[in-house]
Amino acid sequence: MSLLKIDVEKITQLLIEVSVKIILPSHNKLNPSDIEEKDYGELTTIADIKAEAFLSQRLCELLPGSYVIGEEAAYKRKDLFNLLSDDNPVWIIDPIDGTHNFAKGSDNFAVIIALVVSGQTLAGWIYEPVSKKIARGELGSGVYVDNNKVTLVNSINENKHDGIAASYLFDLLRQDRVHVGELNRPNCAGHEYIQLLESNISFTAYTRLRQWDHVAGSFLIVESGGTSALVDNNEYNSTINQGNLLSALNDDIWHKIVSLLENNDKY
Repeated sequence: MSLLKIDVEKITQLLIEVSVKIILPSHNKLNPSDIEEKDYGELTTIADIKAEAFLSQRLCELLPGSYVIGEEAAYKRKDLFNLLSDDNPVWIIDPIDGTHNFAKGSDNFAVIIALVVSGQTLAGWIYEPVSKKIARGELGSGVYVDNNKVTLVNSINENKHDGIAASYLFDLLRQDRVHVGELNRPNCAGHEYIQLLESNISFTAYTRLRQWDHVAGSFLIVESGGTSALVDNNEYNSTINQGNLLSALNDDIWHKIVSLLENNDKY
């Protein structure tokens, strides 16, 4: 039972339910009229809209008095972000993370939920509907990927680190082939945070800090023993939407990647 007396397994079941009832029936079956372009090349689909409405209603039923900030609703109502400084619990929802992938019929997409109060994250869930893999965690109660508890290593001896880097951070880090191994651009934040939790990559570096993309993932990394903070070494929380967010398997790798950026004249 969580700090707010929410059964975290009910949220897991809710993620499965929305995937089976709404998301997967539309996967690889969207018509052009089901896809809409928002600002800056962002997409939404009929599945995003329906999934967010479904989750919003059910989550508020599970926790009376709570509010919801969903990606689709927040696109039209910027005032919703004011809820993050409120004392009431707030659910942050990305109904389909990786909408571009989903719209193309790719399997690489996820559903993300975070629960926050007064800016502090209390729990997070990331679910991949196709693989059925789920990462979940609650403040002070550990992090699990499927049924496996995640404990990220305190130190690592590898000289090269594989990772994800967005925008100009990708261009800067790819210049260092001594310390940086395979480097990819972001494709689906939810999937990438699970990859980090499973130690398949060593770090993620993002420049667009949309809450529905990063609040749950950053929380899960920290709760499992990793490091996640702004590159300027300030703490990241759900009220922050600007800056560069770096998450890593451990503090050593985090500081190494930061030093690579700071030592680059173009940073």
